[in-house]
Amino acid sequence: MGLAGPAAPAQAAEITDGLALWYKLDATSGTVAVDSSGNGRNGTVNGTAGWSGNGQGLTFNGSDTYVKVPDNIMSGMNSITVSMDVQIDATQATPYFLYGFGNTASSGAGNGYLFTTGNSFRAAIASGNSSTEQNTRTSAALQRSVWKHVTYTQTGTTGVLYEDGVEKARNTSVTLTPGSIGSGITTANHIGRSVYTSDKLFKGRIRDFRVYDRALSPGEVLDVSGNTTGIGAATHPDLKIDAIVDDATSEITLPLTEGTDLTTLAPQFTIAQGATISPASGTPRDFTSPVTYEVTGSGGEKRTWTVEALEMKSPVLPGLTADPNLVRFGDTFYMYPTTDGFAGWSGTKFKAYSSKDLVHWTDHGVILDLGPDVSWADARAWAPTATEKNGKYYFYYSADTNIGVAVSDSPTGPFTDPLGKPLIARGAFTGQMIDPAVFTDDDGKRYLYWGNGRAYVVPLNDDMVSFDASKVTDITPSGYNEGTFVIKRNGTYYFMWSENDTRDENYRVAYATGSSPTGPWTKRGVILEKDLTLGIKGPGHHSVAQVPGTDDWYIAYHRFAIPGGDGTHRETTVDRLEFDSGGLIKKVVPTLSSIDPVSVGTVLPTHTNRSLQSVNFPGRYTAVRSDNLAYLDPVTSSSTPTVKQSATFTVVPGLADPTCYSFRDSSGRYLRHKDFRVRADASNGTAVFTKDATFCARPGSVTGSVSLESYNYPGRYLRHYNYELRIDTFQDTATFRADSSFKAVSPWA
Repeated sequence: MGLAGPAAPAQAAEITDGLALWYKLDATSGTVAVDSSGNGRNGTVNGTAGWSGNGQGLTFNGSDTYVKVPDNIMSGMNSITVSMDVQIDATQATPYFLYGFGNTASSGAGNGYLFTTGNSFRAAIASGNSSTEQNTRTSAALQRSVWKHVTYTQTGTTGVLYEDGVEKARNTSVTLTPGSIGSGITTANHIGRSVYTSDKLFKGRIRDFRVYDRALSPGEVLDVSGNTTGIGAATHPDLKIDAIVDDATSEITLPLTEGTDLTTLAPQFTIAQGATISPASGTPRDFTSPVTYEVTGSGGEKRTWTVEALEMKSPVLPGLTADPNLVRFGDTFYMYPTTDGFAGWSGTKFKAYSSKDLVHWTDHGVILDLGPDVSWADARAWAPTATEKNGKYYFYYSADTNIGVAVSDSPTGPFTDPLGKPLIARGAFTGQMIDPAVFTDDDGKRYLYWGNGRAYVVPLNDDMVSFDASKVTDITPSGYNEGTFVIKRNGTYYFMWSENDTRDENYRVAYATGSSPTGPWTKRGVILEKDLTLGIKGPGHHSVAQVPGTDDWYIAYHRFAIPGGDGTHRETTVDRLEFDSGGLIKKVVPTLSSIDPVSVGTVLPTHTNRSLQSVNFPGRYTAVRSDNLAYLDPVTSSSTPTVKQSATFTVVPGLADPTCYSFRDSSGRYLRHKDFRVRADASNGTAVFTKDATFCARPGSVTGSVSLESYNYPGRYLRHYNYELRIDTFQDTATFRADSSFKAVSPWA
C-alpha cells in the first residue's frame, strides 16, 4: 500500500472546539465507525471492512467499502472544516470522491453536496449538479501511495484547501454555505463514496476523519495534520502574491512588489500550536540572500527552513493574457497576445503593447475586434502573430478556428481585413487551423506556420495574403500540440512548439533543429516547463526575440495566473533564452522576477527591399558597373552628369561584424567593398565623412568628403566607423553623393 506516514497527531484531541464528528478509524473489527467527538454520530461501514488496528486506518477496497455518515450532518452549519489522513491506492480509478456530503437525485446525479477529491486535488460545494460547483482547486492530482493530510475549510465567502497543513488553493467567491445544501436535509453522506452513482468508489486508506462546524485557523490545520515543524504560511505587507510554501523541500519564496527594500524584511510565519521558530516571526533581517529559520515542534523535533525574497516583476502585461507574440520592429518590441479570462477562450478582441526595453510596456488598446472588423468570424480570437514588409504590417490571427490576416500601416493598427474571408479556413487541413506564426529568412522569404494537432508550413506569396496550397508541408514532430515558433541562429533553424493541453499544468515547450525553414527536423527535447516551487504551472505558447547586434535572446510565454490560474486564466511573462557552445538551446529557467531592462538603440530594419540609387552630384560623374553594383567613379574631370541607374538591394546582417548591416543585391553580391557596412548609431545631426576608402572591391584610394543619405527610416542616422547614412522621412531610396573636394588619388584598375 506504500509508505506508512505518521500516526494521528498526539495533540489532536486538544482541538475539540466545534468538533461535530471524529472517526479515528482505529478499530480492529466490526462495522461501526465510532464517533469520538462525543456527539454520538457513529457511522456504518458497508462492504468489506479492512480494519488494521495499528494506526493504518480503515482500508477501502474500491469495490464495496464505504462509510455511511448520519443524515443531515451539515444542518445549521455556516462554516465547516473537513480533515483526514488519506493514502490513495496507486490503482485508484476515476472519478471518485474521498467523501461526499449531500444528496443524490433520482437520475443518479448529485443534487447539492460538499466533497473533496484527489484527482485533480480539489474541493467543491454545489447547490445542484456539477454545473453548480464552486471549486477550490489545484491543477495537480494528490500524490498516491503515501499518507497525505487533507483539510478543507470554509467560512464566509472563502474556501481553503490544505495539503499536509499547507494551503494549496483558495476560493474567495463562495456563495453557498454547508447548511444551505438541501435546506439542511442531506441523506447521501459518505466517506469513500461519491454522491454520483456512476462514480468509482475510493480505494486506499483513511484515518482520523474529522468534521468541525467552524473553519480551523491555519495554525490549527498544521496541528491536526501532524506537521508540527511545518510553516503553513508567511506574510508581509509588501507581498505581491501569497508566499509560496514548499513543505517537501522546506523552502519558502516571498514574491514582493517592485522596489521593496530587501535589507530589512520582517515576515511573519504561521506555525503549529506549541511550536517555536528562530529567529522569531517579525524579526527584521537582510533578505538580499536567502536566510534560514529553525522550527521546533511541540515534541522537540526540529526542521530548518530556507526563505528567499525576490522582487516579482511578472507578469509583464497587465491582466490576463496568453499566447504572446513578441516581435521587434526597428528599435521597438511589440507584444500581441490573446486576451484571456473568458470561458471557452471566447474573447473577441486583440490588443497591442510596445516596449523599448522588454520591461515597461505601453498598452495601445484594441487593434482588431472580430465583431465589427471581421465579417466572417465574431468569436474565439486567439494566438496572433505580426510581421512587416515594405512598410506594411501584416497581422495573422486565429478566429473561430480559422486563420485570418489583416493589414495596417502601423504596428499598432488599426488593422483591416483585405480578404473578407479566412486565409486558411476551418477544415482545410487535418487538425485545427489556429496558432499562426511567421518566420522571415535571410533572403527575405516569409514562411507561415500553424496548427493544432498537426503542424504545417508554407511559403507566403509576395503579397503576404496568399500562398500556393500545393506547397503546404506537414512538419508535425512527436509530442506536438500547438504554438509553433521558428527562429534562425548561425545558419541553424530552430522549430519550437508546445506540448500537452494548455489547461494542463504540464503544458511545456519543446524544440527541434533543422537546415531549412521546412526541415527536416531533429527533435532536441523540452526547454521550458513548470516549476511548482515557484507556483509556475503550464508555461508555454511562446515566442522568441533577439536584441539586435547581440546574441541575447528572450522568450515570452504564458503560464497559469499566480495564484489560482488555470487554462483560461493565464498571464504573460518574459525570461532569458540561451544557447550552449554547440548551438543547442539551454533549459529555460522560468522566474517570477522576469528580466532587467534591455537596450536596443537605433536599429536598421533588416530584410527590407528598397531601391538603392546612384545619383549624380554637380561636378561629379556616376557610373554603373556591368555587374549592376552602383558606385561613384572617382574621376578628376568636371562635367555634367550623364548616368543615373537604380538597383534593388536587401538589408542583411554584415559579414565579419554581426552588429553591422550591408546592402546586398538579389544575386547575393554586396554593395561596395565587403568591409563597407553600416551600423545603427544614435547620433543626431547630419554627418559627412572624410576617409581613405576602397570601393567596389577594386584597388584605389580616394580623398574628400562623401555623404550617404536617405534610407527611409525617419529621423535616425546609421554609422560604420566614420561613414554616415542620413535617414530621410519621406524618401524611399538610399542615395549617395560626392562633393567638390572628392578626387581619385590613383586610377581604377
